[in-house]
Amino acid sequence: MSSEQATSIETKTKIKLAEISAKIDQLVAESCKELTFEEINHILDNYEKYLKYDLKRNFTELREKNLKESPFDAIINDDLGIK
Repeated sequence: MSSEQATSIETKTKIKLAEISAKIDQLVAESCKELTFEEINHILDNYEKYLKYDLKRNFTELREKNLKESPFDAIINDDLGIK
């Protein structure tokens, strides 16, 4: 990968990650509007350690899915008669 390609993929992924983050923030903000003061306090007092969204988990699952669904698998499986 050339330096120019690396810069391009870095820029694209930063933009897309920022867009994903903004969408999550917006969804959380909208959903939290429905919580009462008492519910917010209860959540903060009892579930604070769970209040982080795990984007790494999502990206890892997508990467694993893409690795398992390679277009070459279909070619190899057809050649071997496996299905």
